[in-house]
Amino acid sequence: MLESALALTLMTRTGTASPARDRVLAYLQARLDSPQEFDRVLATLAVATADVWAPARDTDLIEKLTDAVLGSAPEFISARRRKMLYAVLSVLGCPLPADVAPAPDEVAPNDPTHSWNVVQQAAVTLILASATKVDNPATDAALATLTATNPGTTVWEGYVLMHLLTLHALAGVPGQEATVRSGIRTVLQHQREDGGFPFIAEMHHWCTAPAAIGLAATGAPSQLLRTMADALVRHQGGAPLPSLSRGVPLTGGWSMSPGVALNDVDCTATALEFVHETDPVAYRGAVRRGVDALLALQGDDGGFPTYVAGARSEPCMTAAAVNALAPHADTLAARERALAYLAESQLADGGYEPGWSRSRLHAMFRARLAVGTASADDRRIAEVAQRMERSVCATQNSDGGWGMQPGDPSDAISTAYGLITLCCGNEARAIGRALSWLVENQNTDGGYSGPPDMVGPRPFPYHVPVLTDAPVLLAFGHVRSRFLGAAPLSQGVA
Repeated sequence: MLESALALTLMTRTGTASPARDRVLAYLQARLDSPQEFDRVLATLAVATADVWAPARDTDLIEKLTDAVLGSAPEFISARRRKMLYAVLSVLGCPLPADVAPAPDEVAPNDPTHSWNVVQQAAVTLILASATKVDNPATDAALATLTATNPGTTVWEGYVLMHLLTLHALAGVPGQEATVRSGIRTVLQHQREDGGFPFIAEMHHWCTAPAAIGLAATGAPSQLLRTMADALVRHQGGAPLPSLSRGVPLTGGWSMSPGVALNDVDCTATALEFVHETDPVAYRGAVRRGVDALLALQGDDGGFPTYVAGARSEPCMTAAAVNALAPHADTLAARERALAYLAESQLADGGYEPGWSRSRLHAMFRARLAVGTASADDRRIAEVAQRMERSVCATQNSDGGWGMQPGDPSDAISTAYGLITLCCGNEARAIGRALSWLVENQNTDGGYSGPPDMVGPRPFPYHVPVLTDAPVLLAFGHVRSRFLGAAPLSQGVA
């Protein structure tokens, strides 16, 4: 929805009249009454500006819609993501709050961060500067960054959302008109049959690796698993594109998809776990490269960031790294430091700060599996595990499931995360109730529905059906191993 709204507004802004514009307009008009508030707001704003490119004049409506959009964003949204949200609202015709204007002396940031964020920051900088008539040193650097992505001829790394924001940013810069027009023609290659646009062209690795782990945990045929492992190994390292990251990025791991250069800990840890489980001998070269890639990113505090060495460590990524490194004896010292970081990072309620998921239980299930790899006589880590299990039990809904946050209606993804966590402990009754919820809420086709949890790298949730089914499969695998006599899962299977 976000990308479709940006595409329509860009075509309106540049006077692009075409069947493609008509199709995306129809797509958004059909969603003006969407039950999802965020989608409804975006569709309303985009359709309202479709006749003429000008800021909407109903300030009361804009204030209400702005509040709705901000209220729909994750509560943990960072300052830079909030800036992105204001940039999106600006190109959709909303007036900006006075305190959003860039400072006249603002300079380009230089903190370690990954290439996708570098481009996002640049696009947001130019959009906000153009909207507020500010020119500063940061805008010159931002323009150089955006032109380096070749937006006239390429959807950089398949990231459709960032391509559209880049074109909106360049649309406010004199002399960039031809690039913007060409960039619109380029992005139309990714318009879908329903008229809308995806946020990214493809997510093959990020869909394959979690699904593969779930399939392996539930006893899928070995030849199927080997075929999936072959596909992952074939594209290890990501696309051979220049990096725009600030700092040293992860290399030698896995990216979100073959056309994406940016490697990340999430994809790398999940793919590494699966490839090693499938055949540690046949894939030993790929496994070693994956292990080394993760170890190179570990921070001084023992934790792991998502993308770039020196960036802030994150509990969820740290847990994922521990789970992937667990089978490798030579990583013991690194894992002990990572577990110490997880112990230090645990919140008073037994959970962890949100990561790339809206579900509170995402980081928790990974962390519970990670601490399960610690020495049995490590009392501090044992207490960390107990606090997690108590918290998960205490927040289980009366129907046996869990929601994204305590008190939310039960959903398949969060219930799967909660069930995996409890399979590490001894709460058999709670496990049974959770399993019953999943069995009773399965679709007739065998899959699962419900709200999506993933928000990264996009700061708003996105729905990919297999990413709902994969954690449920993994949960069934943990139950199967724990109670039904199946072969035990390797430590840290996440």
